[in-house]
Amino acid sequence: MVSLLAAVGVFATIDEAAISALKHAASICDPRYECGGVVRAVDGGFEASGLISSKMPFGVDLSEFYGTDVVADFHTHICSIHNEPFADFFSTSDAIANQGLHTVGYMLSLCDWNIRRYDPTQDDRDDEEVDFRSGRIIYLTIGHIVGWVPVAQTLTAQAATAAGMQARTRGGETPSQANLFSATVRGP
Repeated sequence: MVSLLAAVGVFATIDEAAISALKHAASICDPRYECGGVVRAVDGGFEASGLISSKMPFGVDLSEFYGTDVVADFHTHICSIHNEPFADFFSTSDAIANQGLHTVGYMLSLCDWNIRRYDPTQDDRDDEEVDFRSGRIIYLTIGHIVGWVPVAQTLTAQAATAAGMQARTRGGETPSQANLFSATVRGP
């Protein structure tokens, strides 16, 4: 695991702490890998932990953060051709972990840039049908949208801007923003 950030402050609500942490994750985490952390109950409110990344496209192990004071966890979902149909959903393991640990889950999809919340005490698990082109149907947990990240504030947008500037300084044609975004987020 790679640590990316120290805690950034105390918030009045769990939502505020998790949303702030995921917006920060969008600006510093490599979009090719999941990253995340937890929200703890502290004196005066709630505090997000530092961010960690597994340096793997799928899954980030938050167990080193868990303790009796943890009330929620949060993580990103990458956007690639391999997971685009279900990147906007909590995985079955995400939902099961939140149920078993009695915590709220937050997830930022790097495909639609929405932040979703899954609370096992309020939301149904496996509540959305996902149809694949192969004809296979599975059910996943969608949760509720509680926030979003403007794409211009993300590491992906920063990389696209840098790539465009490099192309201009070499005298080449600057690719369209859409092509840069697609190449940066979805990979080659």
